[in-house]
Amino acid sequence: MTDGESDGLRKKATQSIGWIVLERWSSRVLTLVVIAVMTRLLSPSDFGLVSMATVVIALLQVFVESGFVTVLVQRKDLGPKDASTAFWTSVSLSVLLYTALFFSAPLLASLFGEPQLVDVLRVLGLSLPVSSLAQVPAALLERSFGFKSLAVRQVGGALCGATAAILVAVAGGGVWALVTQTLVTSTASVIILWTATAWRPSFEFSFVALRSMWSMGLRIIGIGLLDAVQQNIDKLIVGAFFSTEVLGYYYLAQRIGTILIELVTTVMSRVTLTTFSKVQDDLPRLNRIFLQMTFASAAIGVPLFGLVAVFAVQIVPFAFGPGWDQTAPLIWILACGWAFGAVMYFDRSAFLSIGRADVALWVAVLQNIVGVALVFALLPFGIVGVALSRWSRIVTWPVRIRILHRLIGLPAGKYLAQVFRSVGAMVPVVVGIALLQQTAWARGDHAFWTFAVPLAVLGSIVYAALLWWFAGSENRLVLRQIIGPILRRITRRFRRNA
Repeated sequence: MTDGESDGLRKKATQSIGWIVLERWSSRVLTLVVIAVMTRLLSPSDFGLVSMATVVIALLQVFVESGFVTVLVQRKDLGPKDASTAFWTSVSLSVLLYTALFFSAPLLASLFGEPQLVDVLRVLGLSLPVSSLAQVPAALLERSFGFKSLAVRQVGGALCGATAAILVAVAGGGVWALVTQTLVTSTASVIILWTATAWRPSFEFSFVALRSMWSMGLRIIGIGLLDAVQQNIDKLIVGAFFSTEVLGYYYLAQRIGTILIELVTTVMSRVTLTTFSKVQDDLPRLNRIFLQMTFASAAIGVPLFGLVAVFAVQIVPFAFGPGWDQTAPLIWILACGWAFGAVMYFDRSAFLSIGRADVALWVAVLQNIVGVALVFALLPFGIVGVALSRWSRIVTWPVRIRILHRLIGLPAGKYLAQVFRSVGAMVPVVVGIALLQQTAWARGDHAFWTFAVPLAVLGSIVYAALLWWFAGSENRLVLRQIIGPILRRITRRFRRNA
């Protein structure tokens, strides 16, 4: 890769990150606001019922995507029929899967002991064929760094879904408000995406192209399916062994974590696979980018989840109302796993970018085995034990590091240093706040505003100072490159408005 091409790639990646920040942060913050509203209008049982349905949909969605999104983004060159073949395959699979779901819904509902789940599954399942229409156009836009259109699509869909959900909830729709949100979001997103892109599928289908894509796509399906099982096995177990009300508390805690992880990691991971793929033949450069991404993710993820954990007792009643207090201890336990999940988010992109989907699949199998084993091992300890089982990524972390070293030559010492710079900066902050939680100050009537907010601001300042000290010269340069343009834009806008 020439210097000019390298600069061009860096420019595209930087611009793309800006649009992905807009997309992810806008839509996810909006989702948090909607959840805060819905928890005051709906019961934990409503959330628990939808959680059961979304687990099933998540497993089926893996087959709808068929790994084609990753293949279309990862490949250097696409054949003339590749995109259309992927599109029609995805749509056909979605229709077949929805048909199977429609007729199997009564059986699934009986397994959970929830008769109302039949209708919820049949209606919510419509999101499968709807979302299949967006898979290939979105992949082609991502391939060409068209993240502006993807941002408009995501934010627009989220706004439409949020509006519809709140209206249905206010009207007394109960669980159907959550179902409506998913369907309206998917439909609006597809409409916006197809309006924004010029690509249209041709009525062509190539079995040669299909076989070529599926050689990698089948491994990605396996990875996605194992991930979906591992990520949802806890909710399946809670739904089977506990009430829908308890599942509702657990689902809320997990949903908050999912949104926060996406805020931290998905911004970079969306660009990472594309960027890694462009430099797949230059392993030293791939290593540098990987280490920088890890540092950036840890620098954001560790303090975010640390503060969420230590202030969970104040955040939950303020954000979601007094009826959700049982969610706070679950968030406190889950937050540690979320933090490590944020810093380990990029290994799969590295494997896929160099065409080693087989290794990514093997790691997913290992992760799945450990995760499922931990769930059943800790189940006797109740819902707290299930929450502790989400620390499975920490257990498999040494194996992941070893594989990264063997495949791309990643220096284990440098990698660990990138993570523990942030951990070291955050530990004093968490310990200090945890000690103050034992005082009367933390238990006031308005503790969120009088205790959590000022200490969160102070803790963030202390963390930032310590991180700058621990970061090292190379990471400080990365921070300047990220923060500098943002500050300049803010300054220009301030002067313009003045």
